[in-house]
Amino acid sequence: MFDYRICTTDDIDQIVALEQEAIASLASPDLLRHNSRETLLGCLLCPHTTWGAFLGGELVAFAVLFVPETEQEDLSLSLTTVDSKRYEKKANYKLCIVSPRYRGNHLQQQLGERLEATARAQGITLLCSTVSPNNPASRRSLENLGYRKDCDLQKYGFPRQLFFKVL
Repeated sequence: MFDYRICTTDDIDQIVALEQEAIASLASPDLLRHNSRETLLGCLLCPHTTWGAFLGGELVAFAVLFVPETEQEDLSLSLTTVDSKRYEKKANYKLCIVSPRYRGNHLQQQLGERLEATARAQGITLLCSTVSPNNPASRRSLENLGYRKDCDLQKYGFPRQLFFKVL
């Protein structure tokens, strides 16, 4: 039913539109941080990877594997239960957005599995992600993928929960 592929810069307009659609549907703005077009465009460029789920050529969900290039971008440095320095290659499961029209189709799970396969192929052994404490659906998706909660923290100006997974 859904086609999955790695997104390219040709998909940027659909990515921006999908993020806007998802944010507009939220009951609370702290559930998802708005990203600029430039930020989303950067997520399409190496060393990062953005996977998309398409239906009839329309982007209905996307997820971003983000390889931190600075300490500020490295979520693993905030871990309290794991020594992230033990892991040579680390990345962030930065973002997953699903169109409100297609929620309930396990797209976040499917995209997460593809991100993990991409990470393994790149030799990444530790993945981190944050989620709003008020977003139980995203938290369950991470837990279903095998992520474990580490701690609560302030990130992006909002309270977040930090999760991690050793690949």
